Amino acid sequence: MEILVFHQGAAAGSLTYAGGRKSLPVPLPADRTGILELRFAVPILDIQGYWVPELGAPSTKLHWVINSASAGQRSFPFMAFMNSCQVNRLSFGLTDLIDDVSVTAKMNQEDCTYDVTVKLALHPETADFVLTLDDRAIPWTDALAAWRETLNLPVPEFPAGAWQPVFCTWYAVHAAVTQAWVEKIAEQAAALGFGTFIIDDGWCFDVMKRVSPKTISSWYEWIGDWEISRKKFPDYAAHRRRIRELGLNYIFWVAPFLIGEKSAFRKKFPDCHQPTYHEGYYTLDTRKNDAVTAMLDKMKHLIRDYELDGLKIDFLDDIVPDVESPEGRETTKFIAALTGAIREAKADALIEYRQYYCTPGMMAYATQFRARDVPFDFIDNFYKLAQIRISMGDRVPVHADPVYWHPQESASNIARHMIASLAGVPMLSMDLLTISEMEKKIISFWLGFYRQHLDTFRSGKWQVVYHLGSACGATVSGKSESIVFLTDPARLETAVGNTARPVTVLNLTGATLSLPGAAVKSPDGEPGTAGAIPSGGCGTLA
Repeated sequence: MEILVFHQGAAAGSLTYAGGRKSLPVPLPADRTGILELRFAVPILDIQGYWVPELGAPSTKLHWVINSASAGQRSFPFMAFMNSCQVNRLSFGLTDLIDDVSVTAKMNQEDCTYDVTVKLALHPETADFVLTLDDRAIPWTDALAAWRETLNLPVPEFPAGAWQPVFCTWYAVHAAVTQAWVEKIAEQAAALGFGTFIIDDGWCFDVMKRVSPKTISSWYEWIGDWEISRKKFPDYAAHRRRIRELGLNYIFWVAPFLIGEKSAFRKKFPDCHQPTYHEGYYTLDTRKNDAVTAMLDKMKHLIRDYELDGLKIDFLDDIVPDVESPEGRETTKFIAALTGAIREAKADALIEYRQYYCTPGMMAYATQFRARDVPFDFIDNFYKLAQIRISMGDRVPVHADPVYWHPQESASNIARHMIASLAGVPMLSMDLLTISEMEKKIISFWLGFYRQHLDTFRSGKWQVVYHLGSACGATVSGKSESIVFLTDPARLETAVGNTARPVTVLNLTGATLSLPGAAVKSPDGEPGTAGAIPSGGCGTLA
């Protein structure tokens, strides 16, 4: 395969790929400015699907045009083509994770190819990088892992708090949060086994509101000043002391790129943002140095003056990658400075990032990486956790989106919500003051299961299995056990047969699984019928 290199539209060289796993240095112009292009053709031969980081699971449709965009703050430059058995046919990726990149694959019916164009916005600080290609007949997830190895990024030693189960206020109450409610909920959360408490959006403005079609259009209009609402938290010092006595890590939600229309910050820095307006806010322009410095000072103030254990940092992906108007380098510098400011105030701060910027390049800046919003949808929670896991690798604290269900949901489905969350660090956002004793029992059992098997979840090797556009299961194998998550009952025999004993099967399916000889627990943790794992239950083979 010949790979043509263009700079500013003019021919600038070529690379040759002869198959296997190869990393080819990409020639760069001396001034390292402008747009660099790589062009090559991929034969559509035994290809029935593809994956890019924006997808939760591989697409089983071969689209006429496939687009992917990345920069330091969003996604990463990688694409995989595979067959229906999930065998890699050709995967490729760049090792430049900072600069703005676009990848486009256009179907060429005449030549029976996908014609691929990779564009990268060069910057004077752009370092040498390689294009890695891999056509080995291996699971495409293994090809993704092999590409990630070329990045040579060490896995940090994440703090113990990053592995603690989390309670988050968001779905339970949205912005109708108060000091009294938080303290009552925190008592319940600590008793159930949670180790971290997140005050989500709503703590920094006085308005009491829930998300609805009426409120969403101006939802973030007060965001940007990052001062606690004294109306909602009238005695914060006493409040913080009570939370600390419960032994909970205490975290606030922030979105440093969001500049509310009515915020004092916008009045002080009227030209600090981009022109696009959405749901009450504008997006910070990271090239405005005075505003950036002021925002970093606010983040440091939050940690220090409110004695927080960390921050949930939202919407870093709000700056969309664009090779024609790149901000990847400026945004990444902001993110690095943000982490530096937070850790200057508290060296062991917990820092949560969200799905689109849960990437290998962000590993040094955060301590936990959380799935996107999936209220009511435990299957999609599992899929999104799998997506982050295959992107970032093992020994990384991947966090579930907060578990949230209808008040009249069945015990088996509540347990399935909890099981799905165990594919990451479990997180929940139910009103603990109104749930039933049955719900509390299920929550307590599965949090206990997580803690009992934490060493396996934290240090084990994860393998996600895909089939026809969905994650049909995942296995984590530790030093002394294996744990299987199953969404497809037809995969039970294969999953268990390929796994070392003892093995525990967590039943995410809607059916009863027959596993002769297994010791069974029902959705609430009570002993079940041996060999018959109910939906929402688990079974262990010694």
